[in-house]
Order: sequence, then structure tokens, then C-alpha cells
Amino acid sequence: MRILLIHNYYQQPGGEDAVFEQETALLREVGVTVETLTFTNESFDGTLVRTLRSGAKALYNTQSGKRLDQVISQFRPDLVHIHNLFYTASASVIRVARQRTVPVVMTLHNYRLVCVSGLLMREGRIPCETCLTRTVALTGIRHACFRQSYLQSAQLSLTTLLHKLTGVWRSVNRFVVLTEFARQKILQSSLKLRPDQVVVKPNFVADVGAADVEQRQAFFLYIGRLSAEKGVAVLLDAAQSRPFPLRILGDGPLATEVIRAAATHPTIDYRGWQSRTAVIDALKTCRALIVPSVWYEGLPTVLLEAFAAGTPIICSDQENLNQIVTDGQTGLLFKTGDSDDLIRAVGQLDTQPELRRKLARHSRLEYARYSKEAAREAIIRLYTDTIQSAGGRTSAEWLPPEPPDQVAAQNPA
Repeated sequence: MRILLIHNYYQQPGGEDAVFEQETALLREVGVTVETLTFTNESFDGTLVRTLRSGAKALYNTQSGKRLDQVISQFRPDLVHIHNLFYTASASVIRVARQRTVPVVMTLHNYRLVCVSGLLMREGRIPCETCLTRTVALTGIRHACFRQSYLQSAQLSLTTLLHKLTGVWRSVNRFVVLTEFARQKILQSSLKLRPDQVVVKPNFVADVGAADVEQRQAFFLYIGRLSAEKGVAVLLDAAQSRPFPLRILGDGPLATEVIRAAATHPTIDYRGWQSRTAVIDALKTCRALIVPSVWYEGLPTVLLEAFAAGTPIICSDQENLNQIVTDGQTGLLFKTGDSDDLIRAVGQLDTQPELRRKLARHSRLEYARYSKEAAREAIIRLYTDTIQSAGGRTSAEWLPPEPPDQVAAQNPA
């Protein structure tokens, strides 16, 4: 099996970059022949002239299409998997791949094709689905949802609109989303995709090892960006109105409010941005992880790492999140935006050791869905099924190589 992975790096490193690199390594580990084609957005510097030029490239970049055409001729992939095409790669990579009759899989790491912000939210409205079913995202332009720029919001809206009208998005063989919730949103959207075009394949995280629930400390933990959509205001309100030991790791626009709260409430321990080692250590020693988000989220890595560590979770019942965390099994749900209900959940977990043991046990069991092994099986099945449905080789014609110890056992000297 020969797979060509395409990814457009943003100017600031992000989670999509990590997933692209992680899946590339995973495929190579299992014996798939992999080639990568990457792009950057260095020309998007925010100046008016560059913005206009870059906007034209984002619409259809012929140079990106030529690069892909050359790689296809040299590498002869069985399938192309696009992780991100905004903005330099552009939809030209889809058109060229389909012209060369190569099946295309595209991961939707966000809602960019149907929402200018990409997040189904905007300032003053969290969440926001105004543009989800509209062919033209006028609201996203009116509110300058992309980078707070009317011009760039209009350019992005025009780009996605033209590709809707010309059928570029519908020509993709399979779109990959991270959760069933996201799948339903995409199917309801103005993209007008077929149900068989959109499949769920979650990300995976490394196994950090489950911690002993009896050795955990008494503090509750928040990890993440300090911003409004993350529910930081709800978290601080709860921790100040009915104090409980709370450790906060992260940075962001609401850092000043967190620092102020920590200065007046000794039970709030703010430690700012921390290394991955420190984050995992905190996850494995806390009583529970608190996820108070008020927006839909995607598939937060911190939740998957909590599962890996066997950490109980206290989570808002926001849609999508309530499908990832099961109330009373892997965690406790509280009413989104309700600090009193968050306090109720904290108290319940704090005073019931048997409940903590149950949640820890089920949290670790849930990790199996997000393990490397599960991801390996899912991605190979996705590729072979897509190739077969496109008229290429069947899944039976390719199998990953067996581990050396199994080969030796079957072929004794």
C-alpha cells in the first residue's frame, strides 16, 4: 500500500500538525509505504497586498497542483490523504488527485468548510451554527469571524462557496471526522455530502500508564487555554464561591483573571504553561480533571490522556463532550455554564471514594478506543475500504507485515 499524505502547516504550530506527524509515523511503523507533501503559509503576512495575493492562491493554487502532479507521477500512490489544505495547498490538490484517478481521503480537523471561524462559535455567541446550513456564510463575513478581518473572512467564505458550487468537496471519496457529533453536523451542513462519505476516526494518544487511584492527591485539575469558550469563568466562579483545591495549567487571554483569583484564594494554584512531562504528572496525581468548556470542542487531547492515565473527569454536558465522557461511568457531567452544578459534581467526587475508583477504572477502559492499536486498525481499514470502493485493490491484497517474533514462530529454523 502506497499512501501520499498532504498537509499545509499554519504559521503557528498546532494540533493538526501533531496529528499529521503522528499518523505518518504510525503508518511507517506498520509497514505502509508513505510519502509526504507539505506546504506552508509563509506568504500570509497580513499586509493588504499579500492578503489579496494569498487569497487568490487559497482559491486555487496552480503551483500546488503541479507539485502534486509531479509527486503522483513519481510515487504512484494508491491513495491521497489530505490533513489540511488551507491556504497554500488549496483545493487544487483535490482536483489534481481526482484527475489522476487517485482516491482522496480528507480529515476535517475543524469546521472550516462550513464556518469561517472553523469552530462553530463567534464572539458573543458560543456555540454558533448560523452559517452551518447556509451556502453563503454572510454572517461570518459580517462579524469578521476569521482573524477579526472583514477582508480575510470574505475571501475564505468565497473560497469555500465556489468549491461548494463546483462540487470539489463532494468529489472527495471520504471525509474523516473525530466524533459522531461532528459527523452529524457535517451531514446537516451546506456541503450536501452522502452519509457514506463521512466516517468517524478518532485521534490517538500514547499510553502514559494508569495511575493508582489510592495514591492520588486531593487537588482537582484544569489543563488548557485560558479563554472564554473553555469555560474558565465558570471554573473560577465555582472555585471562589465554594473553595476546593484547584490547580490550573495553561495560558491565554484570561490569564490575568486567573492570576487575580489565585492571589485572593489560596486554594487556587495557578502554574501557567507547563511542559508535557509536568502535564502528565499532574494528570496522574490529581483527584479529577475538570473540563468546563462551553463550546462544542473537537476531541480534546487532554481528555484522551486522562483516559490513558485512568483519571476521573468532571465535564460540562455540552454537546459532543457528553458523547466522549459518559456520566457516571468515565466521569461526571454538570450543566454547561452552571458553576453551582460544577460545585455539586466536585463535592460528589470528593466525598465518595468508591465513585472515584469506579470512574478511574472505566476511564482507563475507555482508553482502548483511543490507543495506538485502535488507530492502526481504523486507518488501515479506512484506506483499504476507500481504495476498494474506488475500484482499486481490495483490502485482501494488502496486509501489514507480521511482527518478527510471529514470523520466526511460523518458520522455525
